[in-house]
Amino acid sequence: MGNSAFFILLLFAMSGMWSGKAAKEDVRKPYIVHMIKSMKPQHFNLHQHWYASMLSRVSGSDPTANANELLYTYDTLLHGFAASLSSAEAEAMDSMEGCLAVITTSFTKIGTTHTPEFLGLASISSHFTGLWSEYSTYGKDIIVGMIDTGIWPESKSFNDEGLGPVPARWKGTWESGQNFNSSHCNRKIIGARYYYKGYEQYRTPFNETTEYKSPRDRTGHGTHTASTVAGGAVPAASFFGFANGTARGMVPEARLAIYKACWEDYCYDVDTVAAMDQAVADGVDIISISIHSSGDLPFDQDVRGIAAFGAMEKGVFVSAIAGNYGPYSSTLSNTAPWMTTVGASSIDRDFSASVVLGNDQICRGTSTYIPVNGTFQGPLPLVYVSTNNSSRRCLDGSLDPNLVKGKIVVCDQLLFSTNDNEYGPQGKGDVVAKAGGAGMIVANERLIGTQQQSTDAFNLPAITVSFTDGEKIKAYLNSTANNATATLNITGSTVMGNKTIAPMVAAFSSRGPSKGYPHIVKPDLIAPGVNILAAYTGDIADYKLLSGTSMACPHVSGVAALVKSIHPMWSPAAIQSALMTSSYAVDNAGQPIRDSYMEPANPFAMGAGHVDPNAAVDPGLIYDLAPQDYINFLCSLNYTQEKIALLTKESFLSRDLFGSRRSQLSILLRSI
Repeated sequence: MGNSAFFILLLFAMSGMWSGKAAKEDVRKPYIVHMIKSMKPQHFNLHQHWYASMLSRVSGSDPTANANELLYTYDTLLHGFAASLSSAEAEAMDSMEGCLAVITTSFTKIGTTHTPEFLGLASISSHFTGLWSEYSTYGKDIIVGMIDTGIWPESKSFNDEGLGPVPARWKGTWESGQNFNSSHCNRKIIGARYYYKGYEQYRTPFNETTEYKSPRDRTGHGTHTASTVAGGAVPAASFFGFANGTARGMVPEARLAIYKACWEDYCYDVDTVAAMDQAVADGVDIISISIHSSGDLPFDQDVRGIAAFGAMEKGVFVSAIAGNYGPYSSTLSNTAPWMTTVGASSIDRDFSASVVLGNDQICRGTSTYIPVNGTFQGPLPLVYVSTNNSSRRCLDGSLDPNLVKGKIVVCDQLLFSTNDNEYGPQGKGDVVAKAGGAGMIVANERLIGTQQQSTDAFNLPAITVSFTDGEKIKAYLNSTANNATATLNITGSTVMGNKTIAPMVAAFSSRGPSKGYPHIVKPDLIAPGVNILAAYTGDIADYKLLSGTSMACPHVSGVAALVKSIHPMWSPAAIQSALMTSSYAVDNAGQPIRDSYMEPANPFAMGAGHVDPNAAVDPGLIYDLAPQDYINFLCSLNYTQEKIALLTKESFLSRDLFGSRRSQLSILLRSI
């Protein structure tokens, strides 16, 4: 073979390798393309036609061939569209006329009977002694938009009895789909939509056996948060007898607008932004987002934060979770100052249970296992399989049935988990039961804290104990060789009041400061988020106890709705200020609110303090902010005009902003 022929073959092989590498790396994924709306060429009747033409140009095909790539168009909180692009196409799009920025997106995850009394809205006797007694409308006709996993409309919490007509200003609608149609909407659930195009980009094809392709809730998370905000009064609600009482949300007469943008616990940015954009266009007053953010991103790259800025500009209050990655510092979600970021606290309710060791030592704990004949008899042999990290945490496949069969097994709980997987308490219970264990003790490790316990629903007799009591149990095991025994005393009783120190900052609640903006103190405040009872999917349980900042956020959303109903002209910043300046910083023992280590909580754990609905409606002093104040803040961070324009849309652009790169801006762009 001649040198020239060899050289040609070598080039061909190399081109094949490089093209294969490019194909592997240049995978299509969803992007949000921010556009300068006023630059639409006149020959396009609609902005959507302009966007489709741009997609055609970067992909080299006709507009109709790219219809499936135009996932959403945005026109209320931001201007632009979401599309499935390769990195090369995204780069080409970014250089096109009228394009402000192309931002890559990702996905994140989703983060009551007694809380109204605990918050002072009503007495335990159900006679309204707090804010509800003074304002009998309970947030009447305030519309709360829930960005979550959907709704279980048959729940009694969403009965519309006694509610008046749907507010005339409402522009939303319902969307039918799998197991959901117009009959499921009423004067409580006044709208329901669903957004799945981003989800389908990662999870193709759509699996309708694991998810409802409709606003119907499969996981229960969205139903739980929606009923916490605005569930109507339901007497005798409980989780199999636990936490029995009248379930009601913070604003029982408020209306709910459901935007399902989370699927199988996953929430994709293009879907959640589309949901927020539509919610404001529909006419909501409050947006509640119990979703983790994509990380501590700069404000100009945080697409959900950009949408929240647009909501704030239009007078819509946005509350979001701090996250469930505590007690580590700098683990916050949703750090933008124009959003109200909510951490989680405990309430003065416990589900009492105890472990009685063979030496008669008693360790207190919590359990929502449904007892047989009032208690679980013992004593039974007690074992702690500490062979390795997997066995001591009772992970799948780590327990030898020969060691645990017929015994009570001690399992370490390292991290807080809201999921029923092997790392969470429920998952550990499945592992122990599979190996033949007769019962389980979940011992919180030091990271979770020395005192606080959240409880879980178990399929075998089980009790959760604090780190301190877990250490006592292990010390007893070490002192008795192979003769240790224990009795799990589970009575099914609910204890409320001053016997339980509350509020405390939940161990799992994410802490500040923000990595990118350490001078911004977040979270803004804390609210009940431990062992919260609220509506659930009826095929699993009518009501269920859940813990997480996801449960805390809707409490604040509801209180914000109450404040909004009493002060309809207040801006989102004024409502946020009222919530913060009226919050309190002492527990029911008169001591400073503590964290799970029994140390005084700092502002990066609890923000301004614990939400106080009665005080928030008349705080005495509020600090109001207008959109321009936030723009000034961004300027102080040395944000360029181009970056600020991503949040404000084109209203901040100037004549010579981009120079030669975008010479089309030589004319003065109109303000939106």
